[in-house]
Amino acid sequence: MSTLKQKALEAKLDGRQRKAALLCVERDFASEEERRTFDSIAEEIGVSRKTLHQWRTQNKTFIEYVNLLADDFLASERAFVYRQLMKTISGPQPSIKGIDLFFKRHGLITQHTVVETVDGAGGRSTEDITKDIAELDELLADVKIEE
Repeated sequence: MSTLKQKALEAKLDGRQRKAALLCVERDFASEEERRTFDSIAEEIGVSRKTLHQWRTQNKTFIEYVNLLADDFLASERAFVYRQLMKTISGPQPSIKGIDLFFKRHGLITQHTVVETVDGAGGRSTEDITKDIAELDELLADVKIEE
């Protein structure tokens, strides 16, 4: 986590909010059996469930701080993720998707999309376009008269 960004966010949050953010991240990554309720988190930090809900859903600083904490947690699990990826590649039936992810991760496969635009006018002059517009205006005038 960027120390400067973390410190800037922490400066905008009080101690209860910082603790609540950490507990919310722990909750999100906990197994079903160990997952705490938001009620118990709110009770531990001394706020109502409604206040905790407002922080989690409306306080942009709190939300950003929670996301930074979650990113840190995920970074600490990178070795585990790589181990799982290698299992998909080296198993009895290697995963093509796993191999693709491995190559992309190491920059061995890149996807480039090239979009070419072709001038639809085909080099037509302004006079030709003006003439076509006049013809269309005449056709539209005929349609209005017939209605």
